[in-house]
Amino acid sequence: MSKTDKNEYKDDDKIILRLLTYIADELDVQERAEVKRWIESNEEHRLLFEKVRRGEMRLRWGVRVALIRGRYVHVVRRISRQVFVRWGRVAAAVALLLGAGGVGYRLYFSPEPSPVVAEFITPGQPRAMLYLASGEVVPVGDSPLTILDPNVTEVNVKEGGELTYAARKEAPTLPGATHRISIPRGGEFSAVLGDGTKVRLNSRTELSYPVHFSQESREVYLEGEAYFEVVKDGRPFVVHVGGLDVRVLGTEFNVNTQTAGTVKTVLVTGSVEIASGGETVRLSPNQLATYRDGKFSVRRVDVTPHVAWKDNNFVFDKERLEDIMETLSLWYDMEVIYESDLVKEMRLTGDLERYEDVRKLLYFFEKTSSGLHFDIIGKTVIVR
Repeated sequence: MSKTDKNEYKDDDKIILRLLTYIADELDVQERAEVKRWIESNEEHRLLFEKVRRGEMRLRWGVRVALIRGRYVHVVRRISRQVFVRWGRVAAAVALLLGAGGVGYRLYFSPEPSPVVAEFITPGQPRAMLYLASGEVVPVGDSPLTILDPNVTEVNVKEGGELTYAARKEAPTLPGATHRISIPRGGEFSAVLGDGTKVRLNSRTELSYPVHFSQESREVYLEGEAYFEVVKDGRPFVVHVGGLDVRVLGTEFNVNTQTAGTVKTVLVTGSVEIASGGETVRLSPNQLATYRDGKFSVRRVDVTPHVAWKDNNFVFDKERLEDIMETLSLWYDMEVIYESDLVKEMRLTGDLERYEDVRKLLYFFEKTSSGLHFDIIGKTVIVR
């Protein structure tokens, strides 16, 4: 935090109040950046933040939900920033008393009841933002829609969440125009590009592409995860992703950059070449190339767990729990908190349809893993 922040928040309860407003997402961009820097400045600050976050949830909801006993929260209370300010020292004290949430809430906050809202963990849905060459930004979902990008093209959104581009009889006025589609957490979308290539886009993903490809090549830019079904028409198709160039002619493959610093490419059919600097690797079907720390590794895999998402399934095969929960959190737009780092390394196997209740899979993991427990509070999962 800045000098002003340090002077303003000298004692613990004021620091905790600052952290509470950060957790509640009630700070402006500059304030959030300052608090984030303070949290990351040393391990003591980080541990205090985690402790406050756990205590804030119990205070806010006033109840712990035991998943395997089937006691789910359907109505929750949201404590406003004003309540925290008025009851500053009490809120800070209660937030640190992990486990006294329900009693503390009734004792100290009943004079000013908060608005009642419903909040659940629900599957994602087709939704995205489409950035046009004209500069216009259009939200798109699963309802039919026609979008006109002047002098460029006409875009049609089909029911179920798929972009298609209308064929043009005349040459475009802006031949180099590009579009960008951005998928948030808890979203997905599909697009049929100008050459007929089909792309399925996962949560937290962006794809930039020319509306009309050149006569020499087809090049797109990806961040996140996408499944490509590339039409073979003689021109190379190149995906620029995470510092790599994935080059194909006609094939089906999945590219995933959801893990920071890592690019995973899985080939289903056909052939791809992946280049970085002076190094190039060629994949055959059922091979996975992982690029991390400037190095490639290639191995043969069952492609099903890597591409099941595009068929609306999750398939996990002896994967780390932390990796599983990261995948689920993107689709269900939920927060995951671990009470111990050791549990993150557990290896688990299971599957789930993407549009089903995530509690089914978590319940299965509890039943098949010794000592693993999940508590769900609103849209937050606590792993114990």
